Amino acid sequence: FFGFDCISKVIETQHKCPMCRAELKDESCLVQPANDCGDETFDDTMDLNTSSSKLESMMTILAATKAKKDKTIIFSQWTRFLDIVQARLEKEGYKFCRIDGTMPAHRRDESLRALENDDDTTIMLASLGVCAVGLNLTSANQIILSDSWWAPAIEDQAVDRVHRLGQKKDCRVFRLVVEGTIEDSVLSIQQDKRKLMRLAFGEKKGKRDEVKSGRLADIQRLLQ
Repeated sequence: FFGFDCISKVIETQHKCPMCRAELKDESCLVQPANDCGDETFDDTMDLNTSSSKLESMMTILAATKAKKDKTIIFSQWTRFLDIVQARLEKEGYKFCRIDGTMPAHRRDESLRALENDDDTTIMLASLGVCAVGLNLTSANQIILSDSWWAPAIEDQAVDRVHRLGQKKDCRVFRLVVEGTIEDSVLSIQQDKRKLMRLAFGEKKGKRDEVKSGRLADIQRLLQ
């Protein structure tokens, strides 16, 4: 692996790739790596102090359960929205941790340890891309889904990180949805996908083609 600054220096002095030695004019050909979990981002110019009905509802839920010391996972597919929530939590004095695809592995591990071992860390901000699979979050028992993804399995897997073997408390799941928006269509698509998934296990020939053709139809429905 090469650091970005090292690569830039080699190109500037030798005008060649440090790996294959191919000719390179300047560092304009380089691209920054994307985050490794496919997390979506908002415009960087967005005001972090902005508010919304979802954010206010989220804070109401957190305030109602604060005295119980319940630990909450706030899921979003948008890292920029997590930035907005983080700014609000800091303002309100909540102690929290965070895990998303832009963070290196050692920082994710630190966040997981904080959630599990620190009684004062009662909130984790988490991206769906990172937490959909492979993590044990049973130290929390409350989940807030701040936005809806049209593939219900992703959300289900994220919830299963909390509601799984080893969980000793009753779990609560809150889904924040703005009525009369595209989220209504997303939820409708989720419902249809769940029906197809239940049918798929005993499907006869032809049903699998129906599932494949449904993907394009899902996109068309969202754009209507």
